[in-house]
Amino acid sequence: MSNTNRKPGKVARRGAMDEAARNPSTARRRTQAERSEATRKLILDATVRIMVRKGAAGLRTGEVVKEAGVSVGAQLHHFPTKRELILAALDYVNERSVEMCRQRVKLARRAGDTGSVINAIIADATNFFFGNGFFIELALGFGQAEPDLRRVVRRSSRRSRFLVEAIWREMLEKQGLPPEIAGDVLALTLSMVRGFAMRRFIEDDPARRAHLVKVWRDMIRAYLGARLDEKQFAGGSVEPVIGDRPAPTATVTTPAWLPLDGASERPRARKPAKKRA
Repeated sequence: MSNTNRKPGKVARRGAMDEAARNPSTARRRTQAERSEATRKLILDATVRIMVRKGAAGLRTGEVVKEAGVSVGAQLHHFPTKRELILAALDYVNERSVEMCRQRVKLARRAGDTGSVINAIIADATNFFFGNGFFIELALGFGQAEPDLRRVVRRSSRRSRFLVEAIWREMLEKQGLPPEIAGDVLALTLSMVRGFAMRRFIEDDPARRAHLVKVWRDMIRAYLGARLDEKQFAGGSVEPVIGDRPAPTATVTTPAWLPLDGASERPRARKPAKKRA
């Protein structure tokens, strides 16, 4: 029989059973708490998928039970009402978003330059604003949902997004950016990606987005090169990239630029001019 018609919840459980059968020596009986958490995640994942297809108004708990592959009793045990199920699903999406942010911060920290942080912020924002959770929250927060539900949804969204923004702002400051500049760069970067997500309603052009992101990186580099000098990077791990604008000091030197495209780009050393005879 083909597996194409199997429900996600049943496929997940079947995969776990097959793995245990193949490796009996490594199989471990899960605790009650672990089984309960796994069931909860199956229900929440199914809820998010259905809300993406039908919206919160079209969500039916019976369909959630069927898609998750769990019993009605299990669903009611974790989420006695439809309202609790919807709010838990949104919290679940937001919690995963925050965790993904923290993972990207770790990777950017290993890279050790501001350009990697900017790239990570763009990737993180794209993952969220182009994801299912953002559009579900948008529909609930500004749609026809009951006022109390709208307030709770907005509060949950604000809490998670403000936390994510605080994490990235701190990371930029650790790279040597002053707090006000770090806040401006972060706010404008997030606004750009959010705008791209909303524009998909009238035009979806990935190539154009990629081009504009590159333009934005160049703009950030020029802005930081104009506002900051090398001393302001002393506390960070920014690999300097030499530009073509003289530093605002008495000595004619070249200022630091930020490597926003990954590797540093240093100009070739000029050959000394030949003396005229």
